Amino acid sequence: NRLYPMKNYGSAMTPFYTVLSLWVGILLLMSLLSTNVHGDYKSYEVYFGRGLTFLSLTIIQALIVSLGDIYLLKVQADNIPLFILISVFTSIVFTAIVYSLVSIFGNVGKAIGVVLLVIQVAGSGGTFPIQVTPQFFQNVYPLLPFTYAISAMRETVGGIYMPNLIKDISALAIFIIIFVLFTILFKKPINKITEKVQDRFNESDLTGH
Repeated sequence: NRLYPMKNYGSAMTPFYTVLSLWVGILLLMSLLSTNVHGDYKSYEVYFGRGLTFLSLTIIQALIVSLGDIYLLKVQADNIPLFILISVFTSIVFTAIVYSLVSIFGNVGKAIGVVLLVIQVAGSGGTFPIQVTPQFFQNVYPLLPFTYAISAMRETVGGIYMPNLIKDISALAIFIIIFVLFTILFKKPINKITEKVQDRFNESDLTGH
């Protein structure tokens, strides 16, 4: 008696690879565009002003990925509108996380984003059950945004079980609140601490900006 069946392997793996591509796309965007602006602005003005630019681009990215999944790759989607909406929402969550890290810590924030990517690929239960992974990944599993993004997207692919979907969306929303509030409160003091190190790093010409 099959419950919430997925018709093929590609459809079953779609949530993981869609979520992965959204995170990687945001990381690449952070490498292409600067989170800093020139002018006398308050820290929260810089954060939200430049953040809207990143958010606009990442939403477009999510639409391209999700529509491509459905209409180019022909993957199964039990609820197509919700599949697209979850992709967009996931992209917003990931933007809040990665952009906040880069906005506060600069190039170190990009490195943190890459480390988080590696941990989440192995520790989010995207490719195989989390129960068969090492204990470390089982411990961090509930703390990773990939966990809830993949789970929410699986609901839209195989069939919706509402308690799971509500739990996943709520958890993702909490990630947004935590990272936005943390950045608003600590961006200015942390930027002052790291400003000299960042200037010296930029002078080394090891990066484009």
